Amino acid sequence: MDVAALRQSWAQFCVAGPEAAKYFYATLFVIAPEARTMFPTNMQYQQDKLLSALGHIITHVDDERELTAFAQRLGADHRRFRGEDQQGRPVPLAEWHYIWVGQALLATLERFLGPRWTPALRAEWAAAYELVARLMLTGAAEAERTSPPYWEAEVQRVQRRRADVCVFTVRPNYLCDYLPGQSLPVQVPQLRMWRYLSPANAPRADGTIEFHVRAAGRFSTHLVRKLREGDQLLLGLPVGVALSSYDRSPQLPLLLVAGGTGLAPLRAVAEAVQQGPGRATTLVVGGKTPDDLYDDQALRELAATPPAGSWRSGAGGGWLRYVPTVESGWQWQGEVGTAGQTAVRLGPWRDTDVLVCGSPEMTRETITALTVSGVPPERILVESYDQSLYPPLASAAAAAPQDFSWTGVR
Repeated sequence: MDVAALRQSWAQFCVAGPEAAKYFYATLFVIAPEARTMFPTNMQYQQDKLLSALGHIITHVDDERELTAFAQRLGADHRRFRGEDQQGRPVPLAEWHYIWVGQALLATLERFLGPRWTPALRAEWAAAYELVARLMLTGAAEAERTSPPYWEAEVQRVQRRRADVCVFTVRPNYLCDYLPGQSLPVQVPQLRMWRYLSPANAPRADGTIEFHVRAAGRFSTHLVRKLREGDQLLLGLPVGVALSSYDRSPQLPLLLVAGGTGLAPLRAVAEAVQQGPGRATTLVVGGKTPDDLYDDQALRELAATPPAGSWRSGAGGGWLRYVPTVESGWQWQGEVGTAGQTAVRLGPWRDTDVLVCGSPEMTRETITALTVSGVPPERILVESYDQSLYPPLASAAAAAPQDFSWTGVR
């Protein structure tokens, strides 16, 4: 495989950017009109995902381990995308779908590379695509043995904590196994789009999952305003490795810093800690005003609950220090400042694992404040799920936080 030729042509291709992605999907839908139902009406995020995924593949095309892991995870995740036959019945992804995609990709490369598109370069791209497609099909086949393509989940309870914040609970038709801190692709079938949401609870014996959503766009606004008990949602494979690594150093204290509905995955982590021996944990939750602390009562109850393993370890109450903080509030008696500012005042945290979740701005500011205060960067865990990225790319974006489901799902 001529890696240099692939990378050079990719760099030239990227100059076209979104125009190339639009051409690719237009070509795909001409080749295979039935594939159109696999994608949302608004293709903006999908076009970005294509470029991001292809870029990651070309970057690691000579790294067999990374390429295999990425492509197989991509194939496993793609099982949730299904088209429809002429009778409107769902049709799962199959090998011929990958053939269509390959044809559209080569046609797009030819269109935008022009005279630089030679028979030799075409052969290199065809071979690279065939390799990735085979790895994806292998990943899908392996995942099929252990999990469904997606879970059908019924909405059990809906609470509107504020005009723009909804807390709802679903029960999947099969046990959905995830780690605290991970997230799940969620689809409202009538919207034909997937967005990532983070469970706000550690896995439960009854399998129910709680989600927190703030209205910020079409998808999230639909959930906040229109979701009702009995509605059906679809859940995809759990993703994310950073926040779910909260127990990598169980001997150290744990600091959780949340902004807005970024609280969700951190509350799941706190619940998981409570179910153990009771690791010393501080949870700082910030908002602009007290009204933003929409889950305050549940967090106070969690802090007052003894660790499940306290009878073995001798740990008692006080395992969780819950610290709500606001930037302004009439007659507010608690901490004042952003979540990051308050967390720094409560320090030092040099020998502490730190998890941060919130808006991109909140995340960046908090990480900067903690680092300046002396927290080693390697002790800070943060995860980003930009809607323009495929799930396997999520961890790679952690170093440059983007908008995610708990603050920016649309």
